[in-house]
Amino acid sequence: GDPSRGIGPFIGSRSLYFSSLNTGKRGVVIDLKTAEGKARLDLLLDRADIVIENFRPAAADRLGLDADAALATRPELVWVSIPAFRASSGRSDDPGYDLIAQAESGIMSVTGESGGPPLRAGVAIGDLSTGLWAAIAALGGYIRRIRTGHGSRVEVPLVDATMTLLSYVGTSATATGEEPGPVGSGHHTLLPYGAFPTLDGWLAIAVIGDKFWIRLADALELSPVDGLETNAARAAASDAVNRMVSVALAGMTTESAIERLQRADVPHAPIRSVIDAMTYPYGADAVESIETESGSYHVVRAPTGEHLPLRPAPELGQHDSEVFDAKPRR
Repeated sequence: GDPSRGIGPFIGSRSLYFSSLNTGKRGVVIDLKTAEGKARLDLLLDRADIVIENFRPAAADRLGLDADAALATRPELVWVSIPAFRASSGRSDDPGYDLIAQAESGIMSVTGESGGPPLRAGVAIGDLSTGLWAAIAALGGYIRRIRTGHGSRVEVPLVDATMTLLSYVGTSATATGEEPGPVGSGHHTLLPYGAFPTLDGWLAIAVIGDKFWIRLADALELSPVDGLETNAARAAASDAVNRMVSVALAGMTTESAIERLQRADVPHAPIRSVIDAMTYPYGADAVESIETESGSYHVVRAPTGEHLPLRPAPELGQHDSEVFDAKPRR
């Protein structure tokens, strides 16, 4: 089955890694190297509205997973391929994972502390953003089908999708010719903006707009602030500004600093651990407990309002009978 089934940690024999990525799905077994497996694939393709796959093209060809043939038989099908690199690059058969995408995209070069080594982001932002782009592509293809009756074939390369996260950082760098480099938790152009230590923790403060600087300076009793009224002036004196905020917060508990910033309406947040984020009142309302025979695990629900109950991630081949013995919809 999926190699991620073997990645820990585990509850019983169940991989929490696999479970977190596959909750709510049905799972079947298809061996594309056998006649039975090919027949199962044909059955699914005959019933599917959307196909999403992330085989390398050469591997797909070896296994007989032919998008062109499927679309010739069912032109209304929406087919989304997720290679590591786009087909036109000549690298579409190169392997690639999240770390490779973060490295190729330039994101690792701007992650970490100034003067330090390039770092991977703490979560799989390349994999996760590519999944979102693939979902958008699939939905766009399905809307096209509703409007025109025609399906489509869409390619969403992992590296390309990850590169979209560069956003304004990439636009600014190519326009100015200046490499942005890492700035820790800070911002390349906004000040103050980042993580600051308190007596008993850390606090994130985001000053976007000069009005928030005025409020922050008043709330933390910063001094001297003359000549720092604009972001451009603060950016030119970034070390002094960050030092001023750090000194003020170093003498406060996180709670007392939050009280001041809350009253002043300055954007801020305590920097939470993962467990804290998923268990404090606001975060806990976004988390769902999934019960299995091995025990329970927790996932963060989609942030879309109304939610359907989530089923546990499937065991290997759990839904073979349900899927392959079902009568066709057509």
